[in-house]
Amino acid sequence: MKKIIIIISVMISVFVACSSQSTDNSFEARGYSSTDKLVSAEWLEENINDVKIIDVRKQEDYDQGHIPGALRLTPNEVFQWEDENGVKGMLPSGDHIAKALSDIGINEEDTIIFYDGNSNLWASRGLWALEVYGHEDSRLLDGSWNYWLENNYPTSTDSGSIEKSDYKFSGNANTQLIADFEEILDSVDDPSKIVCDTRSPDEYTGKDVRADRGGHIPGSENVNWVNAVDETGKFLSAKDLEAIYDSKGIKTDKAVYTLCQTAVRATHTWFVLQELLGYDNVKVYDGSWIEWGNSDLPIETK
Repeated sequence: MKKIIIIISVMISVFVACSSQSTDNSFEARGYSSTDKLVSAEWLEENINDVKIIDVRKQEDYDQGHIPGALRLTPNEVFQWEDENGVKGMLPSGDHIAKALSDIGINEEDTIIFYDGNSNLWASRGLWALEVYGHEDSRLLDGSWNYWLENNYPTSTDSGSIEKSDYKFSGNANTQLIADFEEILDSVDDPSKIVCDTRSPDEYTGKDVRADRGGHIPGSENVNWVNAVDETGKFLSAKDLEAIYDSKGIKTDKAVYTLCQTAVRATHTWFVLQELLGYDNVKVYDGSWIEWGNSDLPIETK
């Protein structure tokens, strides 16, 4: 009898461990290439005790209400910094991010669910950063906070207690997810490569100037990041997304580089192209326009 009880206990433990790694079947109708890094509100509610949830909204928003058990990080402090060349908004070192994860009790084996208050804009930056440094399982909440709140999923104002961990990234950074300005410059006259500018149309044409110079990289195509989500903040279907990017020549047979002002909107589009549509070669130009527009690199304003 004791042996049977032990076997049943092991089976239950395995089931619980696997539940947080299970596939969210609610996305099947949308036709995505992969949903390994995306969860629905329904799935999160069912698995809320088996994952670590990171809220990257402002402190005051978090205090007014958040997903139960969610831990808070300030994304621009954790996932951006000024590099040695004075370029702001760049990806920090792994140690910098690991310390922030340690401070809120994250462990290497945790399944992490990111959410924010703006259709996964800053959440995607967090996920991309963890992808670069090799966290095994991080995901976005489809629709993010607004969908969760508007559909009456449970909320809390309790911040709870935090037991700090000793988080460490293992291995080398995946630099294949990052492009520098030299790689972008090399792509300008290469038809096998294309830059996807995820800023607003006014930023792209140079009407809205947020650096020394306005405009865009020659040959780049403009697909505003907000076009990838619907009015609820949920991602569009694969069919609708493909139509948007195909119409601008951003196709799966090309190497694609995403950019914006400081590579936050760019990571959102990186997620859409790589994870949801299955593009094989997508990189984020981390310097983005804050680097390009403040240099003497070539630009267009048409």
